[in-house]
Amino acid sequence: MIQFQNRLLNSLVSIFFLSLSIFFRKKSLMIFTNRLNLILWFMIIINIILFLNLVFFQKESFRKIRAISFPELRLIFLAGTLLLSFYTLATFGLDLVTSINYSFVSRSTLIFSVILAYFFLNEGMNRGKLFLIFLFVVGIYIISTEGKRIVLQFGDLLILLGTFCFSFYAIIQKILCKNLIPAIISWAVTLSGVLIIILVSLVIRVGLLPENPYGFLYILFAGVGEALAVLFMNRTVHISNVTYYTMMSMLTPVLNAFLGITFLNEPLTIIQLTGGVILIISGILVQRLKS
Repeated sequence: MIQFQNRLLNSLVSIFFLSLSIFFRKKSLMIFTNRLNLILWFMIIINIILFLNLVFFQKESFRKIRAISFPELRLIFLAGTLLLSFYTLATFGLDLVTSINYSFVSRSTLIFSVILAYFFLNEGMNRGKLFLIFLFVVGIYIISTEGKRIVLQFGDLLILLGTFCFSFYAIIQKILCKNLIPAIISWAVTLSGVLIIILVSLVIRVGLLPENPYGFLYILFAGVGEALAVLFMNRTVHISNVTYYTMMSMLTPVLNAFLGITFLNEPLTIIQLTGGVILIISGILVQRLKS
């Protein structure tokens, strides 16, 4: 009973911080004009929080960083590139759609993870999963088009592409978890992403200093929220499993719908709500089939 309460509490705290991260990223996009600068500082803040967690709360694990092998470093660099791609594409997508749309569409990591795991981790695929994946796609289509268009919004397409990169990163993380703990992987992968975006910023001559002090406050909240979401997610997975957390994460759009409607005056139509319900139910059922 105690373990159940702990995993429930940790997962809810993680979802709460993830929703806040999405909300504050949307707020910062309303102020920042330099999107790369926003992404740069967002990832720097995440990395700092993850690093402080290693130094103060996981000192023994921190010492194991020296034992990372060269093949693992290559995988970490690849994972960092994919994570940076996710944050970049997702942020540009979030700029074009509502935070409610983003929170729903970004749940497509569930489906991409199942598909990629089938090809790279030899996990099973059956008719039930295929049908639920189809329902999930239908839900995304309804949310994006609102029943008024044929083609998905460009912002939603960017988010979908970004979540594909994130799902690929999750596959690599699963491979790295054979020898490394999630806390070290999260910090090292984020650090590699930060180094890449700094290099890109220098090449294309994008300013490295925060563009807007007031907007930076929102990025600070978003970065801290994202880092804490990762830490509590790792704790949840440690005492339960990935399937449990994934199913619980389907609550993220519910909280973001509340934040978006209440504080950002974002619309949510009946058609979009219907698509969201289809998406959440199919996502949960897919994970139940995996367990």
